[in-house]
Amino acid sequence: MHLFDQLLGKTEPVWFENSTNGRDGTFDAVALCEGKRIAVLGTTVAREGIAFVSTVEVHGREIPLTFTIRRRSIPSRVKIVKAERMQAPKRVVHRYFCSFTAIAADDWDAVVRYVENMPEPRAVPLPVLVDDECRSLTSAVQERIVDHLVRLKRLAKPAPGVAPLIRLQAGPMQELEDGRTARDVRIHSRVLAEDRFRSYDTRFRVFSDEQVDLVLS
Repeated sequence: MHLFDQLLGKTEPVWFENSTNGRDGTFDAVALCEGKRIAVLGTTVAREGIAFVSTVEVHGREIPLTFTIRRRSIPSRVKIVKAERMQAPKRVVHRYFCSFTAIAADDWDAVVRYVENMPEPRAVPLPVLVDDECRSLTSAVQERIVDHLVRLKRLAKPAPGVAPLIRLQAGPMQELEDGRTARDVRIHSRVLAEDRFRSYDTRFRVFSDEQVDLVLS
């Protein structure tokens, strides 16, 4: 058993030590460990993290975890802060307390609403077709935008092969006064800082030659 709470010391977040920080209940979750999907049972959700129990031991300090609350499937990545064995009626189970290291902005908002027992908002059509506009941006442009956000410390540098946790809204191409064409792109990003997620909205101007300028920070 990996006793991360003892190894990491007092600098780690300890949201689970305060019973008012989360919402207790049982919900389905799946952990990805050493390439295998392990069905686990969630027991607590908080703004900062999640707790779950498993009939098998989960290895690894940081793992992908997908959990379901209010019929919403939420993929995330968590760091195991504390692990302990528990004696269940028929077997020994493993309980894990984790902190979020990666979660999409919309999903984190859903977590907050769940923790605070707030109703889900009514679906409102977006003024911009986000998905279609996102596909129209080349990979080079998207990489430049991500690099800008990382330098601004508004986004953690994505791991190789992992999509950045951002929400994008791109406007239509417009002709500027100097004769060039460009579109404005608004990025919503979230980064974990001092054990709390901080949200940012950043605007860029993307030109037809793939130049990317920061317009509003």
